[in-house]
Amino acid sequence: MSSNAIVVGTGLAGLTTTLELLNKGISVTLIEKTGNFGGNSIKASSGINGVPTQYQNDKGDTVDFFIDDILKSGKGLSNKDLVEVLARNSREAINWLTGADNGIDLSLVNQLGGHSHARTHRGSGKLPPGFAIISALTKKIEQLSLESDKLTILKNSRLDSILNDKNNIVKGIEYITEGDTVKKSLNSDIVVLATGGFSADFTKSSSLLAKYRPELIDLPSTNGQQTTGDGQKIAHRDVNANLIHMEHVQIHPTGFIQLQKDPNAKWKFLCGELMRGIGGVLISPETGSRFINELNTRDKVTEAIENSCKISHNELGINPNSQVALIVVNKEDYLKATNHIGFYMSQGLMYKSTISGLQEVITKLNPNVSKNAILQTLTDYGNLIKSQSDDDIFGRKTFGDGFDSISLDTEVYYGLVTPVLHFSMGGIEINKFGEVFNEKGDIVKNLFAVGEVSGGLHGYNRLGGNSLLECVVFGKVVAKRIQEILN
Repeated sequence: MSSNAIVVGTGLAGLTTTLELLNKGISVTLIEKTGNFGGNSIKASSGINGVPTQYQNDKGDTVDFFIDDILKSGKGLSNKDLVEVLARNSREAINWLTGADNGIDLSLVNQLGGHSHARTHRGSGKLPPGFAIISALTKKIEQLSLESDKLTILKNSRLDSILNDKNNIVKGIEYITEGDTVKKSLNSDIVVLATGGFSADFTKSSSLLAKYRPELIDLPSTNGQQTTGDGQKIAHRDVNANLIHMEHVQIHPTGFIQLQKDPNAKWKFLCGELMRGIGGVLISPETGSRFINELNTRDKVTEAIENSCKISHNELGINPNSQVALIVVNKEDYLKATNHIGFYMSQGLMYKSTISGLQEVITKLNPNVSKNAILQTLTDYGNLIKSQSDDDIFGRKTFGDGFDSISLDTEVYYGLVTPVLHFSMGGIEINKFGEVFNEKGDIVKNLFAVGEVSGGLHGYNRLGGNSLLECVVFGKVVAKRIQEILN
């Protein structure tokens, strides 16, 4: 069996690449390890970045500001060529998703942690942005599979090896279909790996986490259980692909603790950074107080939770020595994200309460905390917003709406959160066209990597909203490069 191009993985990176290749008249075989499209992209809840766009109210934002924010977050490790490609193509990515062909609503814009301006887009409807984007593109892919002989879809099919000749030129793949033990070969002019990261790679005998960050392997994860670094492992083994920045694994500060089911579950649902972007605050059960600028970068917020939010024996069934914070949103800010919070509440991840009820929760986590701590913390925060001055203690400069008045009966929405494995910044080293480097620094001909399977873009720490953006931008870049090669 032969194909012009093979795309492995159906997250946003794989779907974008496939659609763009088909649009250029290139035949594609699309391979998915599980029975469903979407990968981890379908879980993305905060949004996708773009600068400048028609939806931004902040007209002072520029591509150069965006580039500077990415480089600062990456702490000097980010490949500047990749950063330039991402930022300078971000507006076109938003236009592609929202245009007539795809019609996805991304009309709301918020400022997330580590960003100097509001540039993270999401829709105004009930669907989280990742789910909305994946649903729309999946529908297009499935329709094309019925109408076009240029698209073949293989689900429940796991990449087993990359085929190459004596000159290390990639010639196709071998894969194994679920329930079968026989490898099947698929010849192709081009192979695109869009297999995702490795933040659910917990099989210790072969785990990339165990190899590069063994101290993290017992943490919970927001990733789907299929996220086991297949592309990185196989490309390194079969074509000597260079792996870069593998030790840099992002710990997201806010994974929800689901009290009513299993508060110590390995798999967590992400509390989107949007909750802090709209005005939510983080409160420590150790003190009942704020402890960080909630809009700092993810690594800094995670570090602060680890240092300031330790609990011991408690009445909520959470393992002692866990790091737990409360995310608190007032009723005015709740109105900015009613669909998100409504979904979280339906899943037992967030709750509607009062400040008095919130104090009871903290007491169950730490009976020694002051009974008036929460009331005082939120009173001080409300006064800070009313004064329209900067947060001199923690440095927060962008706030939500203030409380109209504060008492023990004031309505709030809250959830319990803990740091979780979320994203692997490291992966297969690529150039600005998505072409793969081997360990000698040479291009592996006919092999591309798109999305989280690749490394070098995000450096030390990824900015929120850049994961979905990376998938779209480099999916389109890779498709263009493939067209040039095949022509």
